[in-house]
Amino acid sequence: MRIRMIKTAAGPDGVWIAGRVYTISDALAKQYIEAGAAISLEPEKIEEPTKIEATSMEPEETEMMPRPAKRGKKR
Repeated sequence: MRIRMIKTAAGPDGVWIAGRVYTISDALAKQYIEAGAAISLEPEKIEEPTKIEATSMEPEETEMMPRPAKRGKKR
């Protein structure tokens, strides 16, 4: 997983300097992210929207009034 260190950290795995980008194991990256020492640079996984089956819908029946007859021009 790619992370950017926010704080410098040191341990048996090495020294991780703030501001640098590292590719490390997912488990170690999650520990640093949860501790607030790093941020993830991996794109967040977006869940696919739930698919809804469309049923055929018929439009509602509406009565329409007939159009009034056109009036002729006055001469």
